[in-house]
Amino acid sequence: MDLTSGHRKDESFRRTLRERGPAKQKSRPSRPREGEIMTIVRRPVVTASLTTSIYDIVHIMSKEGFRRIPIVDSGTKKLQGIVTSRDIVNYLGGGEKFQIIQQNYKGSFFKAINEPVKSIIRPNPPRVKTSSTIGDAIRIMKEHKVGGLPVVDEENRVWAIVTERDLLNIFRGKISRVKVEDLITTNVVTATPQTTIFEAERTMIEKGFRRLPIVSEGKVVGIVTAMDVVRFFGSGEVFQHLRSGTILQVLQTPAIKIGATNVITISLDADLGEVARIMNDKNVGALLVIKNEQLSGIITERDFFKLIEK
Repeated sequence: MDLTSGHRKDESFRRTLRERGPAKQKSRPSRPREGEIMTIVRRPVVTASLTTSIYDIVHIMSKEGFRRIPIVDSGTKKLQGIVTSRDIVNYLGGGEKFQIIQQNYKGSFFKAINEPVKSIIRPNPPRVKTSSTIGDAIRIMKEHKVGGLPVVDEENRVWAIVTERDLLNIFRGKISRVKVEDLITTNVVTATPQTTIFEAERTMIEKGFRRLPIVSEGKVVGIVTAMDVVRFFGSGEVFQHLRSGTILQVLQTPAIKIGATNVITISLDADLGEVARIMNDKNVGALLVIKNEQLSGIITERDFFKLIEK
């Protein structure tokens, strides 16, 4: 055996590798530097691409209960936008995005719901870095008045999402001597049992609210939310109406039919730590505040951010 010849071949092979430089591996993106924010976020995060249909987005939101989905480049996973439940409500009858259906599809919801989501996303949305603090996330949410933020690395790739619900856990059981009446929102826009789904959509978009308490003779009888509307459009029965073109008639259905009638309420003197616990346990983003059986106001996840200012 010629060991010298074998040695020359090995050396030649190593020299060739050095000349080519390090091998390029088809590896996953390197793990980002993680800050405090990564201790409370939701991951892995469900994302979609610009070409994902609006119907598929509705289906994902309905099935998983997500109020927002980051839109990313399918190859690089870099953030390109975000779509929320309010964007869906806006498009499917609530606001100016409804004009896309009227102009491009002559009112055909079936064709419109198969439109790529790029038509209705919010491009360049506010975001937070993986290396950020929880305080950074609260500050950005307050500044932009949003309920959730994609969490991205230095190359703008999406790794997680942080929402008001995630931040609410910070307050759970940790607040004492602060009452609901200290943070309550009293200027509440309401609906009636006769308010239709179409009217509820319009009101949500025009007034900027995700939820409408349903009130009859001063008493709360239900509540309808943007996610109720999304689930309505994601149901199999409604899909058949979309195909047949009768959806406009279906939108005249009273909103109370798709909302909740077993409403969770709280009193003005309730402790905010207890409110945070109830919201987490019941998986709700708001509680209606009742005094003498009448609606006094509403307290939402976002209202807890007011505590940071104090």
